[in-house]
Amino acid sequence: MYNAALVRADGLGELSVRDRMEAWAVNVVGALNAAARLAPAMAARGSGTFLVTGGTPEPKPQYVSLSLGKAGVRTLIALLDQQYGSFGVHAASVTVDGPVAPGTDFDPDDIAEHYWHLHTQPRHLWDHEALHTSRP
Repeated sequence: MYNAALVRADGLGELSVRDRMEAWAVNVVGALNAAARLAPAMAARGSGTFLVTGGTPEPKPQYVSLSLGKAGVRTLIALLDQQYGSFGVHAASVTVDGPVAPGTDFDPDDIAEHYWHLHTQPRHLWDHEALHTSRP
C-alpha cells in the first residue's frame, strides 16, 4: 500500500519548478517506484494486491500539485491493471474525500475497511477504486 502525499495549498503558477518536482516525486514517483518493484514479483507469483491512497476525487484549483498527483496515481492504477491484472495483480485505489480523523466521517478504522474489501475481493469482482465520502 502506498499512502504518501505532499499536501499543501498551491494555485497555478504559485510554486517553483523545484517545488512542483518535489510534490510530484512524493505524490507519484514514490508509488511508481514501489509498483515497478512489487508488481512484477506479484505477477510472477500469480497474485498480489497493490493499493494506493487517493484524495481529491475532483481537481481543486487551490491544491494544484495534490490534484495532479492524485490524478497521476489513479492513472498508475489503470496502467498496472492493464499490464499485470491478467497475471493476478489487483491494482486499486482508495480515494478519501476529506480529512482523516478518529470519530469523524473519515475515521481511519472505517477507511481501512475499503482496503480490506479491495484486497479480499474475488478476481472476477475486482474494483479499481473505492471512494470514501462523508455519510449522508
